[in-house]
Amino acid sequence: MQVVFQITSGEQHAHLSMLGQLNNLLNYTSEREARIAVEVVVHGHAWNLLLAEGHPFPEKVTALHERSVRFLICSNTLNSHQLTVQQLFPFVEVVPAAIAHLVERQHQGWAYIRC
Repeated sequence: MQVVFQITSGEQHAHLSMLGQLNNLLNYTSEREARIAVEVVVHGHAWNLLLAEGHPFPEKVTALHERSVRFLICSNTLNSHQLTVQQLFPFVEVVPAAIAHLVERQHQGWAYIRC
């Protein structure tokens, strides 16, 4: 399985909900010994999910990364919010345009979840 999550909300309840969904999905596939690739594409107002400091759930994000979840952020979002990659978790990857990445993944057959 291959799943890409999209999040654009800056609301903490939306972040917490998505992090819980990711954890549930990973537990489900682990119990069934199924292989899964998971990406989280962050853009819009959701950028604060990936701040290394100042976010209330850093341990949850880090734990999911340690379970092979890839966290990606849009370069346009970084630029529009005047952020640098140094402000983010060190494992965050930058994509040129989140929307284009999502389209590519869907074209490649990835399941798409909007949070």
